[in-house]
Amino acid sequence: MTVLWTETDLVHATQGSFSYACQIKGTGISIDTRTLEKGDIFIAIIGENSDGHAHVKKALELGASCAIISHPIAELSEDSPVLYVKDTLQALTDIGYYGRKRFTGKVIAVTGSVGKTTTKEMLKTTLSAFGSVHAAAGSHNNHLGVPLTLARLPNDTDFCVCEIGMNHVGEIAPLAKLVNPHIAIITEVASSHLGYMQNLDNIAKEKSQIITALPAQAITLIPDTIYGMSIFQKVAQQYQVQLITVGLSETASIQLSDIELLPQGSKFQATLHNQEYHFTLSSPGKHLVHNAGLVIGVIESLNLDVKRSITALAAFQTGNGRGKILPLQPINGIILDESYNASTLSIRTALQTLSILAPARKIAILGDIKELGEYSQSEHLCLLPHLTTHADLVFCCGEMMKIVFEQLPLTLQGSWRATAQELIPVIQERLQENDTLLIKGSNSMRMNIIVTALTAPAIRKN
Repeated sequence: MTVLWTETDLVHATQGSFSYACQIKGTGISIDTRTLEKGDIFIAIIGENSDGHAHVKKALELGASCAIISHPIAELSEDSPVLYVKDTLQALTDIGYYGRKRFTGKVIAVTGSVGKTTTKEMLKTTLSAFGSVHAAAGSHNNHLGVPLTLARLPNDTDFCVCEIGMNHVGEIAPLAKLVNPHIAIITEVASSHLGYMQNLDNIAKEKSQIITALPAQAITLIPDTIYGMSIFQKVAQQYQVQLITVGLSETASIQLSDIELLPQGSKFQATLHNQEYHFTLSSPGKHLVHNAGLVIGVIESLNLDVKRSITALAAFQTGNGRGKILPLQPINGIILDESYNASTLSIRTALQTLSILAPARKIAILGDIKELGEYSQSEHLCLLPHLTTHADLVFCCGEMMKIVFEQLPLTLQGSWRATAQELIPVIQERLQENDTLLIKGSNSMRMNIIVTALTAPAIRKN
């Protein structure tokens, strides 16, 4: 294992002090003993509902190379390798900052209302054709996830891909400054977190803050139809950053055309500087074509060979809960697993993909969209025309989706239940051969348990 952190590095990064003179060879960073690996440095983060100091003894027993703490722990022996700091959360941020500062490769930051993690993973897959890549794990995109990504960054890596998220004003700028990217991607502006942000203009303004962390003449890639284009243009001009647009219009910097959306994937053409390139994706969906266009823009901006990215992009596979195609067991059907999260835009997009996939009956299984505040009912109800167009049968759970369900035509009404768990047997009773199911909802709705139940072999078949 590569040594990421020594005792000297940690002291320089945090200005902390060790309990005694010890030698540390940290091969990773952990804030959770459930996923800690031998050699990790354990940072005892104090959260709203838990205190990592309660798990320090266990972390060391599991093989942590040392622990970073802010106060003495009685159950530890005097020779326990611990680094004392004033604030463990600040220590994590400081270690992330130090990790980024010493990194000599290229850093790309991704933000957006939808598609962040998928674009990040697509970029990771594609850049792997050109060198070693370190990318954020899962959806590590907040005040913990971003510094963790940087703290785990090997200095000899060629590329680092960070994901930056938000749900309140003022969150992106400090994270973007910490990442200090060479290139930025803004995937989309949509109604996610509308309850906290009040309107789309505020969301666009917050997303635009990623531009402020870029050096002059750097590049930000955005869709050509993004909401709030004038907001992004103003910030880009102020910080002397280039905006590269990607999309279907003839005025797009990177033009996408000849799009074929097929059940087994998608084909499209990308035109850059009057040069045409033909791409194939192994997963279906128009949104993935647009994500790929943004990734192609990064490849071109890094002066890498766009032709080499053709094979790399073709190898990309969507992740669990993010558009992965799964077999419906034991029925001869398929599941479009979009269970990880949801917004009105991403549900509309997923319904379009459902239409592409389905040779027979199209079933939408939807849970509530959270964090919409006073706009929740109107945002949910705007799904009605899309459901009547793209679905043959609809199952819902959650209080907001109940309102949607009750306004559907009777022929589309499958069933409504309060929770995902209650919905499972009702769905199982109605399944038929060759059904295609879309499963989607906010993560807190636990739509993934429906996926688990319907991919197990014990489904009742009519």
